[in-house]
Amino acid sequence: MHVNGPDTGLVYGCITHVPLWLEFPSFVTPIYLGQSQGEGRLNLRDLAPEWERHHPVIGGSAGSFALRNYVLKHHPSATRIGICQYRKFISRRRISFCPEPTYPVMDVVYRGLLTKGVVEDVMHPGDRAFLVSKTFPFGKRRKRIGLLEQYKSTHHVEDFLRFTAAAVELGVLDKDEVTPFFHELTFFPGGIELGVYEASFWLKGMGDIEAVMRLCIEQYPAHRDAYQTRAWSFCAERLGSYLLLKHLRSIAPPQNWIARLVGMQKVPSDKRCIGQMNVITERDGAGYTLGTSGPGT
Repeated sequence: MHVNGPDTGLVYGCITHVPLWLEFPSFVTPIYLGQSQGEGRLNLRDLAPEWERHHPVIGGSAGSFALRNYVLKHHPSATRIGICQYRKFISRRRISFCPEPTYPVMDVVYRGLLTKGVVEDVMHPGDRAFLVSKTFPFGKRRKRIGLLEQYKSTHHVEDFLRFTAAAVELGVLDKDEVTPFFHELTFFPGGIELGVYEASFWLKGMGDIEAVMRLCIEQYPAHRDAYQTRAWSFCAERLGSYLLLKHLRSIAPPQNWIARLVGMQKVPSDKRCIGQMNVITERDGAGYTLGTSGPGT
């Protein structure tokens, strides 16, 4: 795994199931899934073989599990873990200033703008322990909705309920956390599978998510169709977001008694952990259609 100069504590993986769209910085190393696997590459089939057959169902989460195994085996002293996808990444600052109309916290960036120098400059987290997306508000401004209500409106709610039950069974969520989890209004897109994270937090969180997903696949092997195929990954994104939010709140608790009383603090007081979510497009001015990127990442 390459690193940027002396920053040997940062391990940064790019999850992809297709040929890379651009040249990523030297500190980012691809992890290949599906048909893109090949000789001399970091492959899902080698790093996390148990998940290769589930890749069409869980998408890029298989790559996240592979990255975790890679870090544990080859970089046990890592202090930060970075993770991106072949066309989605978190930057320290905005690049295009062109928000995606259907997902306003994400900017659309034309591939032609992303020279190697630009990408290297904006992707490296600097001295930040975390670099994650702005939060995405579910519902309308005057009527916000929580994770359960939003999931019910766009997916099969029984999958989310089963995933939550598995998390409680395995001790990833305490039984008293179920209601706050369902009603949580703050959502980090990508969960803990997009951005940069403290290594100890990420390795524990991703290990917990992997265990929950394994239990769900064993107990409920039936597959959904089309876009809903990746149900467990959608659930994992929400659980990852909740785990991240809980951790950030623990290291930067609410600053006033009202916030402490209601238990609400969207992000820690150090706003430097918030970066910009970007999606790469092949054509200048092209948009991004959610849910059509296929079963890869």
